[in-house]
Amino acid sequence: MRRVIMMTTLAVGTMTVLPSFPAQAQYAVCMPVRGCLPTTLASYNACFQFALQRGWTWSDNKSEVGGRSLNWFIYQCLAGKIPRYVN
Repeated sequence: MRRVIMMTTLAVGTMTVLPSFPAQAQYAVCMPVRGCLPTTLASYNACFQFALQRGWTWSDNKSEVGGRSLNWFIYQCLAGKIPRYVN
C-alpha cells in the first residue's frame, strides 16, 4: 500500500511540473511536391521580415512558373538555403 501511495504521489508531482515548462508552438510550412518544414512563429516571422527587406511584396505571392513567389522564398529561408547575412 505504501508503494502505491508513493508511486501516485510521484506521478502527480511529475504531471504538475511538466506543464510549467514553456513550449514554443510548432507550425509547418508546406509546399506542394517539396514537403513540409517544421518551424516556429518566430522563425517564420524572421524569414518574412527578411523577404520584405530583400524587396518582396504581397503581390509577389502568386503562383508562377519557376516558383518565384513569396511563399517559396520563405520556405527556402526556413530550410536554410538562403543566407541571411548583412553586407
